Amino acid sequence: MDHFGFLTDEQIIEESRRLFKEGSFDPSQAKSASYDLRLGDEVYITGQDYPQRLSEEKPFFSVPRGQFALLMTKEYLTVPPNYLALISIRFDKKAQGLINVSGFHIDPGFRGKILFSVFNAGPTDVVLKYDEPTFMVFFYKLEKDVLRPYDGDKKEQEHLPVKLVTSLKGTSASLSDVDRRVGQLETTNKVLWAVLIALIGAVVAVFLRFAN
Repeated sequence: MDHFGFLTDEQIIEESRRLFKEGSFDPSQAKSASYDLRLGDEVYITGQDYPQRLSEEKPFFSVPRGQFALLMTKEYLTVPPNYLALISIRFDKKAQGLINVSGFHIDPGFRGKILFSVFNAGPTDVVLKYDEPTFMVFFYKLEKDVLRPYDGDKKEQEHLPVKLVTSLKGTSASLSDVDRRVGQLETTNKVLWAVLIALIGAVVAVFLRFAN
């Protein structure tokens, strides 16, 4: 009798040939009822000209506070038509302020590396490392195959989409920039009000002088 529901770590390992492209799976990343996805070698921070390439020689990069970033997984998933996958960011990254603002599931029939769009809502920059567990995926086995497996433009993706990177280029207003600009506006308003009050005072003084 077939069993349906979330896969355990043992089941993920047993089904790894169906769930991951050959050479992409690491059995040590199977944890309880999930699998830890590792950070791949392509990342992009909003406002930069081009994506960054990470490697074992240059494994670190940071997501500045108040900024968005596009991150690719190292794993290449192959979700069967009778499976649904749920994705998230690991708690240790969430605790630093990193938020997943992209989708939270992977459709049955999808094949490719997973693209995460994230936002750093924390008080400091979040440092990430190539090949380090950064995300999580949960596999749910359905009762039967879906009628229409995924066949969208992200199928077989292995690199950051050029169109998406192009659309995000340009100056990005971070939270700190917005705070600075708001502060400048508040200062300007205070100066303008002070000048206006002084002018009103001068007009009143002139009026009272001639009235007497």
